[in-house]
Amino acid sequence: MLIRLSLCSALTIFGAATAWGTEVYIPGLKARTGESVDIPIMIDGVDNLAGLKLIMKYDPKILTFKKGVKTKHSDSLMHIINDKKPGRLIVVMAGAKGIAGKDFAILNLTFDIKVGLQGNHATTIEISDLEMMSDQLKNIKCDIKVNPLIISPQPEEAGTKGSLKNNFTF
Repeated sequence: MLIRLSLCSALTIFGAATAWGTEVYIPGLKARTGESVDIPIMIDGVDNLAGLKLIMKYDPKILTFKKGVKTKHSDSLMHIINDKKPGRLIVVMAGAKGIAGKDFAILNLTFDIKVGLQGNHATTIEISDLEMMSDQLKNIKCDIKVNPLIISPQPEEAGTKGSLKNNFTF
């Protein structure tokens, strides 16, 4: 009985020590209408990631995709971004050797925010499909979290209402 309990405890401890609890997430960000915004695709707790397929959806009435750039953590992976259909991105990344790490950006996506949006807006880049593989061609399971991008109007220009431009006398 004691041996069985010790064996179960050892398996539980070993399993907990080797489980990464991988998570892919997009952090919450703030930006202003008319600006460009870099949105990182983050991964936390991954071991041996050699392939990734990511399908994302965004509101093309608010955002325009400009480019996607790998990071120092994902530099060993090749990548392709299919952006032919506004409002949808398909990202594929692959490499011969897996990468590992905790809480790092695997890709930075740059979007232009529509000029002239009135009031505050909250929009998200939805991750509608995600597949990750190890260099042993095994699926890597993960959780997905997506936080909103909060867009506010541009501050008023100098020389308009609220400006101190003409308030000085010499």
